[in-house]
Amino acid sequence: MDEEVAAKMGVKASPSIIIDDVKFDEPIHISDSDRQRLVSELKERSYRADYDWLSEVQEIGIKSVWRDRGYFKVEVTAKEELLRSDPAGEHVLVIVHVDEGPQYRLGNVQFRSSDPDVPLAFPPEELRKLIPMSTGDIFAADKIRMSLDALQRLYGSKGYIDFVAEPLTDIDDSPEHRISLVIELDQQKQFRVGKVEVVGSNPATEMFLQSKLKPGDIFTSRFVEDFLKENKAALPPDISLEDFELVRNAKNGTVDLRFNFGAPFNFQTCSQFQD
Repeated sequence: MDEEVAAKMGVKASPSIIIDDVKFDEPIHISDSDRQRLVSELKERSYRADYDWLSEVQEIGIKSVWRDRGYFKVEVTAKEELLRSDPAGEHVLVIVHVDEGPQYRLGNVQFRSSDPDVPLAFPPEELRKLIPMSTGDIFAADKIRMSLDALQRLYGSKGYIDFVAEPLTDIDDSPEHRISLVIELDQQKQFRVGKVEVVGSNPATEMFLQSKLKPGDIFTSRFVEDFLKENKAALPPDISLEDFELVRNAKNGTVDLRFNFGAPFNFQTCSQFQD
């Protein structure tokens, strides 16, 4: 609970946990610079005693560092040792045991549609370029996360706004220690623009918008944001996302657009909207 809120309610706030130092009880195989960076980040974070902050330290703070460096099966156990208490909170030493396990490298990468009757919207070769690892590289979990984000952006840019990617791992514990990936793509529908309605503007503005944003245009995940950005100089200065109403029809795969402009804008200086 926030200290100010707790004080107003007459409730004693839970003390803060301040990590003064982090020690590892056995040798570890990440670099000294990685270790120093990890310890600094853990010491800078805020923790409270009224929740399981040690689990956060183990799972989010420490385990993720090893998984980003190929130690896919790493297990982490942390315990606290109280050093002192003062008005700032409880100062602790965190003692960490890391069971690293083997370091894995990337094996094969495949892509498949979650619906066997629906082909992939993009060639596998194009999708593979979005994974910043080559076969044999250290398997880095953070790079897989980056790849999933890149896939989301790619599909979203082509109207697949409900797209979901799920990485499935095949772990080879032979001496090569490879992890192969099958990335299952739930592509869903490709959305397009449905009806376009303009409210609170002059006829010329309405005609311009409806000529540029036609029913059947691909509706991207950043459709409205891109429109505002590309036409910022010509739009009324107070126009924001709140002036746009989107009505999605999942069955038909369309999004109706309703523009509520409080004042007309100079459509003659508007840039061409690009998807």
